Amino acid sequence: MPTTEDKATKEPQEEEWTFVKTKSRFRRAPPKVPSALKAKHDEPRVYKPAADIAGEYESFRVRWRETPCHGHIKQLIRSNVRKHKKVRRAVCLGVGTFDPEDGGWDAKRRSFIQLEGFLTVVEVLSELYNESIPCTLQEPRFTPGDVGFLTGLGHDVVESPSAFDAVDEDTLVFAIHMYRPIYEMALEKTLPAMFVGTGWDTWDGVGLLAEGDFKCMSDMHRSHTHFDFPQDGNHTTFSSTCLYWRPKSEDVLREQGDETGVTDRSGPEENTETVSKVGEECPGKKAESSPTRDSHTIEKGKVLADEKSAGGGDKMAKARNEDGKAS
Repeated sequence: MPTTEDKATKEPQEEEWTFVKTKSRFRRAPPKVPSALKAKHDEPRVYKPAADIAGEYESFRVRWRETPCHGHIKQLIRSNVRKHKKVRRAVCLGVGTFDPEDGGWDAKRRSFIQLEGFLTVVEVLSELYNESIPCTLQEPRFTPGDVGFLTGLGHDVVESPSAFDAVDEDTLVFAIHMYRPIYEMALEKTLPAMFVGTGWDTWDGVGLLAEGDFKCMSDMHRSHTHFDFPQDGNHTTFSSTCLYWRPKSEDVLREQGDETGVTDRSGPEENTETVSKVGEECPGKKAESSPTRDSHTIEKGKVLADEKSAGGGDKMAKARNEDGKAS
């Protein structure tokens, strides 16, 4: 007869388990944000007043007007004004804010210098025509200070699409590094007397092209004389930029004697060497040439050819979704 001891040995003994609790790094409590930082993040943005923007503009303006770029723009206009259509009004699109939220110097300089390029063209034309040219600017990112600064200079600031609607055959359209839809809105109604922006050859070289697209740009490439826009030193402020200018017809030139309405105000600092380098047409760009393909919109993040070689850094390489800038 089995004893009690034998029964005990035959009964299964209960196993004891030890549970190890692991600490997951993914379940750690998030660090506490100091209340001071939270309060600062929630504070409304304080915009720079117009007077401060005007002071910064003057500093940039004085320095830039001593650069070769400024002189070359003046000479380009002066050496070609007599044979090209008169400009009676000027529209500037998407120049950017002069009070960037991060206070970045590069973005601020780019906006100020592009404004100066626009105003230089207008000032030279006004001087040659001996009459004022009204200026209109449109930029969705303008701050109240930006608007006050520009109106203080005597210019009109409008909201979209007012500037597009103002473009006619007597207008200068100044729009640097815009997306294709912005150019189409500015050019589709009518081709302006003068256009400064990304040239057809750059769009045509993108690669993703379809026959018949972007017809307004290809039409302007055929009908207007086109010139390389002077470059801003080592900066990409005006990279991939051309100036298109509608030529006067031969009949008009004969009737006007190529003299009427234009005063010769070329200064002694301008010489034939400068004219030959700056006033010539873009290489390989002739008004009678017929482009075979048009461009699609440059995708965001893609930098145009000139900016690739320069290392980027201009508006083509930065997000500008609101104002139509290539990002």
